[in-house]
Amino acid sequence: MDRPSSALFQVFLRLRPSDVERERFLHVDRTTPSPAPTHITIKPPTDDKRKRAVERFGFTRVFEEDAGQLELFREAGAVSMIEGVLGARGREGRDGLLATLGVTGSGKVRDIQDCIRPLITWIHSY
Repeated sequence: MDRPSSALFQVFLRLRPSDVERERFLHVDRTTPSPAPTHITIKPPTDDKRKRAVERFGFTRVFEEDAGQLELFREAGAVSMIEGVLGARGREGRDGLLATLGVTGSGKVRDIQDCIRPLITWIHSY
């Protein structure tokens, strides 16, 4: 994403595909004016007896379960960040950081490992 931002950093949410067949309590909000979803709403399951509020969270962009690795890395700016780190031909590169955060078992390592081969192929063609 090559757009100016006043935020210190961008936060992207990738929803992990689930094989569990139960009521979904997370709703992706597609009513925002941006072309891609940027908000989710979490509603407690109807069978949950605990009192919990409906909560809404905002992100730079929300990637749904069907988003591919290359789409994720292109849209999140990883490709342009890597180009910047490598530097344009004849120029020095700049620093860059790509961090993945999430609970144990949420797919962080899988997301990074699944993109290594395409990124290495892309880097070699640079």
